[in-house]
Amino acid sequence: MHANGSRLIRILMTITVMVQFLSTTGEACTTAVISGKATVDGRPLLWKNRDTSQIHNEVVLFEDGTLRAIGVVNAGSRKSIYMGVNEAGFCIENSLSKDLRISETTEGFTNGRLMKRALETCKTIADFQKLLDQTNQTGRRTAANFGVIDADGGAALFETGPKSYTMFDANDATDAPHGYIVRSNFATTAQNLSSIPTAKELGSIYSAERYVQACSRLDSQKENGISAGYVIRNLTRDLSNKNNKPYPGSVNGVAKPLPATLSTDNTISRTTTVSAVVIQGVKPGEKPELSTMWTILGNPSFSIAVPCWVNVLEVADPLADKKGGEIGEIAITLRGWSKTADGKKINTEYLPGIWSDLWPVEDKILKRTTLAQETWRKQGVSREALTNFHQKMVALAMNAMQQELREMKQAALALPAPAPPRFAPVKKTIVVP
Repeated sequence: MHANGSRLIRILMTITVMVQFLSTTGEACTTAVISGKATVDGRPLLWKNRDTSQIHNEVVLFEDGTLRAIGVVNAGSRKSIYMGVNEAGFCIENSLSKDLRISETTEGFTNGRLMKRALETCKTIADFQKLLDQTNQTGRRTAANFGVIDADGGAALFETGPKSYTMFDANDATDAPHGYIVRSNFATTAQNLSSIPTAKELGSIYSAERYVQACSRLDSQKENGISAGYVIRNLTRDLSNKNNKPYPGSVNGVAKPLPATLSTDNTISRTTTVSAVVIQGVKPGEKPELSTMWTILGNPSFSIAVPCWVNVLEVADPLADKKGGEIGEIAITLRGWSKTADGKKINTEYLPGIWSDLWPVEDKILKRTTLAQETWRKQGVSREALTNFHQKMVALAMNAMQQELREMKQAALALPAPAPPRFAPVKKTIVVP
């Protein structure tokens, strides 16, 4: 981390401000389902930036269901999964869409619990559709856009309310002319929109800006094909204003200095983003357990993506803790130190240094994993070898995050002490008896 020390770091007040601010926010995720027809290698992709007040996340293996699964959860919770993959190569994520709610009170699965049930029981998109058909009858407490891919090449999105759903097929040219479907926090069926709405159609609908930004970033790659690495770097960390223009100095912006502060009300990478995944599926005929869940714990602008697989013997320690995976907790601290006092904006002074330190490590992890995947697809891989590789990649990320934390702390210690508080003189006369 490179810092000039021109701005005092509010170490003691950061966490308090962050918790106060996040406690007032709701789910505000941005997602995409990308068919193998649109990717650089023919394998489908599934992406989600998770925005929620639940800032502490971890990665957990679930082995009690019909199918073994791995997913990102609220730290310490095992009742819900918010994005994940199972041993059959079925993968799922969601974005909240309140406009799908109905006035009638329903019982049954919430969004996270439905995804857990799906990962523990569904092998294909058809299986997931059957689960929705069944729960249409009993009712659910769902209001979400569920993105799913499977090992048969399936890629689809389901706009799902408590008693109904509508499916959009990313392999269908009518539903997805470019092979991908983006959603933020609205449902096209609830808003009477076309399946691929334009910015003009969306108007002032909440989260329209993030939807348009994600579409724009994907559109720029449709000629060459979309890669997992591109989604990790250019979508999870996108910083664009409400007019869909990336801020200068950001990952998608022109090479100029960043503005001193950034409002993240309309950006994809937001002050409320607590984790992200980019799931790289498999081609039909490949081993489904090789589906790779690239996981970012913490805000993506302050963290590193690491590969996870459902067949590991155990999740690497820096990702798994009932109080929050350590990599994510460091990212929370780095983000907190960069927040403005009201918690709503980001001071950008430290961002270029953080990126120049962390992203080369992430590039190394991506390169090594890509080479390993090519070998495994041809020769297979034991669970022990897979676990060892997973742990090594996570260790690389953890070491980089710890070094960044040490440098940030050192910068804070090198700053001069703040001036003592000044109090207004007492004007009232106090008579002591």
